[in-house]
Amino acid sequence: MSHFNQNIDELTKKRVLKGQQQACCQVYDSYASPVYNLAYRMLQNPDDAQDVMQNSFITAFQKINQWSGQVAFGYWLRKIVINQCLDLIKKNHQHTAIESQPQLSSTVSIQYDHQHDLNLLLSQLPPLSRSVLWLYEVEGMTHSEIADLYQMSTSFSKSQLARSKQLLTQWLQSQQQHHEHKY
Repeated sequence: MSHFNQNIDELTKKRVLKGQQQACCQVYDSYASPVYNLAYRMLQNPDDAQDVMQNSFITAFQKINQWSGQVAFGYWLRKIVINQCLDLIKKNHQHTAIESQPQLSSTVSIQYDHQHDLNLLLSQLPPLSRSVLWLYEVEGMTHSEIADLYQMSTSFSKSQLARSKQLLTQWLQSQQQHHEHKY
């Protein structure tokens, strides 16, 4: 079950609207870990993830009156986090164009096994591909939802997902070959 599937009650919402610190702390404590983890997985930078987490909570607390309650509070907060991450990716110009062929790092030398560290694998992807992969495979978003977030077509999401999987497969195969040649 996703931590983002959790909800807050109407009383907590009202207390947050009034700026009551205890209510804000309660909400923060409930969601800080999944918010940070999502930001980190998309950005692969702990400082940026921390900044996105803080900015996301500030935005959520300032705009909580815009949360309709029709979706779980966590899903509403998740969308804020994703948008903050995408804004940072765009701001840093770290994403690659769809037409470009990013090269995976071959300088990372690790001993190959089937239990690769998720962070290492994700760090091999360009931010745009990594974020689409994470949103689709882990957050369970549809291609249509991802396309809406990026303000692109559904085929954009599908192609980025396919590209990220292809890049990871190539990287894993090269690591396996590197390991086999060593022994």
